Amino acid sequence: MRILKPVLLLLVLFASFHLLYDVVYENHLGEGTDSDVLYPYLFARDFWSGGWTGIRGWNLPPCTYLFPEIILAVILFPMIPSVYGFHLVFGFFSFVLPFYLAKQLGMPKRYSYLVALGFLILAGFHPNSFGQFYLPGFHAMTFFFATWALNDLESWNPKKGKVWIRFLFLMTMVWISEYWFFVNIAPFLIIYAIVQLRWKSLGPLSAGLVGYLLAKSIGKGLRFMGIGTIGTDNLLLFTKLKEISLSLISNPYSLWLGLKQFVMDQPLLSEWLQWYLVIGCLFGFIYLFRNKGKDFILDLVFYFSPFLTIIFLYSIQTEPNIRYLYFLPFGILYFSFRLVERIPFVRFGIPIVFMIGCFWFYLGKHSELVAKVKAGETKRNHRMECLSSFDPNDPGAATYWPIKYSYVFGQDKYTLVPFTKEGVYYPWIANTSWDGDLKDKPFVSFLWGVTETKENLDSWKNFHLVQECEGWYFFRRN
Repeated sequence: MRILKPVLLLLVLFASFHLLYDVVYENHLGEGTDSDVLYPYLFARDFWSGGWTGIRGWNLPPCTYLFPEIILAVILFPMIPSVYGFHLVFGFFSFVLPFYLAKQLGMPKRYSYLVALGFLILAGFHPNSFGQFYLPGFHAMTFFFATWALNDLESWNPKKGKVWIRFLFLMTMVWISEYWFFVNIAPFLIIYAIVQLRWKSLGPLSAGLVGYLLAKSIGKGLRFMGIGTIGTDNLLLFTKLKEISLSLISNPYSLWLGLKQFVMDQPLLSEWLQWYLVIGCLFGFIYLFRNKGKDFILDLVFYFSPFLTIIFLYSIQTEPNIRYLYFLPFGILYFSFRLVERIPFVRFGIPIVFMIGCFWFYLGKHSELVAKVKAGETKRNHRMECLSSFDPNDPGAATYWPIKYSYVFGQDKYTLVPFTKEGVYYPWIANTSWDGDLKDKPFVSFLWGVTETKENLDSWKNFHLVQECEGWYFFRRN
């Protein structure tokens, strides 16, 4: 019952603010067509409709999301085949993660609830950025893995075999499922292990290395079964990191200016970083005089985790999308409530006051949120209506985004074969068995198709635009 009680309270909170999740869902799958979200759902559907044969031909992304997302998807699908219901369960699973991470970091439960709720509110009013956290395939499971790793490190006992097995399984799944764990939180966890365990930290560190080798073996096993895994260009990655390291030594001021411009080019990120710096200064000033020793050092290392991620993103010249920086909004909420919980006399009443205030604010925005949800539903239905004007018996060509989207939401069973704008077959995060022999046909042989970028039509001389529909452009062969 002790374990179940927090989950029930979190379920009540999630249900009470459910429109915030609906706004996120409709922003990505109504207002937009972010079909990467649908990868676990379609993988599970293929498994249950065709068994192992059904999933042969899948090309998994570099972060495969094999665990827990794909495993959870396969378990959930027979019970919840509804697209919305399936993703709603995923949304709740993501919702509980900030609570358990904050709690594992030592925050009292009453304030950990506020971190989870605050994260959902941020997502509801910034669905395109923060909202990604509540959808599968967007790296939210770094929180899951971070919480698990912290729990294992806290209770590490090298004399117990099950501790080794559990942590080895964790690190194996991290290596094969979620690379961003190593950028977002691994530096903090390594320092945490060294500070708390000292020489015993060699145990979990060595388990991490063995997990890497096991993950490589699993990847080979998946490819042997016909499931491809799209790797990363490690040589290019290390080359970029080497260039940044040399720049740091030879011209650090130029590097600083480049990094500053990199952040300033993203207004939302820049604004949140300014808030984070202010909160960090206040936190550091208060806790500096509390003489917490190693606890303060660990807090400081955790605080700097988002900055390390930003430096890494700049090094590899990757857009600082919030999906790589969830620890920034989490850190803002976490350190803010750490400050609040130190206020005497009122700290016990603040959680309930905050929740009532949030719910009052939510009620005031209710009609606005409902309108956003309905707008997303309308756009999705309109796209599918436009698609229905084409014969499902005639296979079409498509660029990336419409394919999985139409397979999930289309009323009829269409076949859309994936191509790049250059007309090259490209089944990125897709199942090649969907295409059958069509994958060998040239792009110009298809009678019709759909793309999400109108400019592509300029380079396709044998095709003409026939219909524009909510950001989709349907075309036919001349």
